[in-house]
Amino acid sequence: MSTKARWSIYALLLLIALSFRLFIALHLPNDEPDDGRVYSQLARNVLEQHVYSHDTQPPYTPSLIRLPGYPLFLAAIYSISGHNNNTAVRLVQAVLDTGTCALIAWVVFEWAMEEERKHRAAMLALALAAVCPFTAIYVATILTEVPTNFLAVAMVLAATFAFKATVRKRAIKWWIVTGVIAGLAVLFRPDSGLFAAAIGITLMLSSLRRIREATVYAAIFSLAFCVVLVPWTIRNRRVFHVFQPLAPAHAEMPGEFVPRGYLLWVRTWLDDERYVAPALWAMDTRPLRMSDFPDKAFDSEEERDRVAALLNKYNHPDEENEEEQSSSDDEDGEEEEQPAQADDTDVEMTPEIDAGFAQLGKERVARSRLRYYVVLPLKRAMTLWCDTHSQYYPFNGELLPVEDLDHDIHQQYWLPLFAGLTGIYSLLGVIGGWMMWRSRDQNARRWLVLVVLLIFLRLGFLSTLENPEPRYTVEIFPLLIALAGAGLTISHWTGFTRFFQD
Repeated sequence: MSTKARWSIYALLLLIALSFRLFIALHLPNDEPDDGRVYSQLARNVLEQHVYSHDTQPPYTPSLIRLPGYPLFLAAIYSISGHNNNTAVRLVQAVLDTGTCALIAWVVFEWAMEEERKHRAAMLALALAAVCPFTAIYVATILTEVPTNFLAVAMVLAATFAFKATVRKRAIKWWIVTGVIAGLAVLFRPDSGLFAAAIGITLMLSSLRRIREATVYAAIFSLAFCVVLVPWTIRNRRVFHVFQPLAPAHAEMPGEFVPRGYLLWVRTWLDDERYVAPALWAMDTRPLRMSDFPDKAFDSEEERDRVAALLNKYNHPDEENEEEQSSSDDEDGEEEEQPAQADDTDVEMTPEIDAGFAQLGKERVARSRLRYYVVLPLKRAMTLWCDTHSQYYPFNGELLPVEDLDHDIHQQYWLPLFAGLTGIYSLLGVIGGWMMWRSRDQNARRWLVLVVLLIFLRLGFLSTLENPEPRYTVEIFPLLIALAGAGLTISHWTGFTRFFQD
């Protein structure tokens, strides 16, 4: 294939990728995520109030509940296009996500073992990335996924150059670049630090025979990574008098109460995204009912009764005061009935109630440590991976049970398609990884180890959380595509790549 023909194919695939993303950005805009509103408010306050605050009205108290990467990204776009122009944000994200597709192809080009198959591998990866609906949908939202994907793949590309460098000076330069990109990625999403950890572990594992040199590179990489976080850490120390290099785990301000006991109890049974909204996001906004929780949340009737009592206190925080007032009125001879007042927002998770849930959680953990530390994380990991990944599409939902599918929005067609695509991308990634391992090529195996660590360190961490939302795993798909492109074009595996024959 001539050079001109190759570049024509690359250009066509990039055009497909950009057109697909522009269509989504313009025709499927989604401003529903609450996180998006917080990010937008932070960006507007930076521009209008000159303070990093998520408050919607004065006095605009400084905030640390979100890292500054994405709000500053939004502020840069708003400063040019208008302070609430989310359409401009979506268009920029469409271009940026197309850039991510190009970076994936570049990574695969560098990973391909044989020179004559480098372009074939890159084209296959670019084609898979261009039409991937799971990553493309996030251009339509005001969320961190698009820049996080871009920086994650850029980090892998920089690490690839660092690993392949044969001159020490060049290797040091690329490890510095990799560390800086890793730090920037963390400023968008704190869990991106797991990508940096995966790269560091791969560096040490692949350099056991040159452990001293590897240690020097790891130190340089780590230092560059940390330097990026220094300004944010110093700011938090000066403003809030706390050491906070990342965002707080539960997006709380210093001194703000976090119901850790309740969250522990939730982690002892929650294994599916369907329970996240009623069990977690409803906290302190509406009453929590026993019907919100499945039977697996209780090991006995006695435990169910204890939870019901705690929820009753949460749903009726003023009940005791009312009873005391009623008793006082009876003693004074005032027996006139008062109309009942119901307010669904008058709920409160107090430290006392939280302590009750903490005791329940500890008892459940002690009763079955295998369930808490092994079974439930595995179930949450399966939930994260095997979801339809249809979030933010108009037909978003769960495939099972089939009888509950909404035919008005055509879920009976779209959700099976998306479930099938999830399986296809996963299968292609697994086959590609297997072929890389079977190649017995040292470099190919190093890339495989890197991707496995990138995926499973993240998946393992997310599976320990009480809110297993599938959108947190969208970064897995570029990695699966990289495995597919690099592995399926190995010389003794041509069935999937016949179209790209020279």
